[in-house]
Amino acid sequence: MSFLAGINTISNILEKVLIAISMTILIALSAIIIVAVFSRFSGASLYWYDEVSAILLAWLTFYGSALCALKRSHMGFGGLVASMSLTLRKITFLFSEIIVIGFFAVVAWASYYLLEIFGEETLTSLEFVTLSFAQSALPIGAVLFIVAQLCSLPHAWALLCSGSTQEDEEIKEAIRDAKKDMADAMEAVK
Repeated sequence: MSFLAGINTISNILEKVLIAISMTILIALSAIIIVAVFSRFSGASLYWYDEVSAILLAWLTFYGSALCALKRSHMGFGGLVASMSLTLRKITFLFSEIIVIGFFAVVAWASYYLLEIFGEETLTSLEFVTLSFAQSALPIGAVLFIVAQLCSLPHAWALLCSGSTQEDEEIKEAIRDAKKDMADAMEAVK
């Protein structure tokens, strides 16, 4: 198996895991908020939902951002970079990758250090849930972001060298999907 095939395999597995985690968190967050709203109307307000929903939102943010990093879906300046000379594009790309990966390495290290400081402290509303568990999305999400960034790097580099952008690729994919849908619809009519 070639290096790029291995990276693609890891990327596909990571994508499925991140989608599953993000969807699970989103469903749990939605369910908790809906139950909290109805319980408040019935006069039996949930005392813990504010704290838990805030933590789940933070988890969704970190795991979702890793998924976006894997798909290179974060905001960027693709058109600006694509308009530069090839040498300047490469330098800009590598510089930005170093900054992003370095930033998340610092976030991972600092948040892991914070988890050690929390020790066995617990949530205010749910004393059986430790703060370390609640805040674990920070170092885990940061490491997943770095892994996602590294997994998507070869494809992003190839796009950069060809003068294309992520947006160009998304437009081409949307056109292919639309043509396929149109062909399927025409086949169904026959």
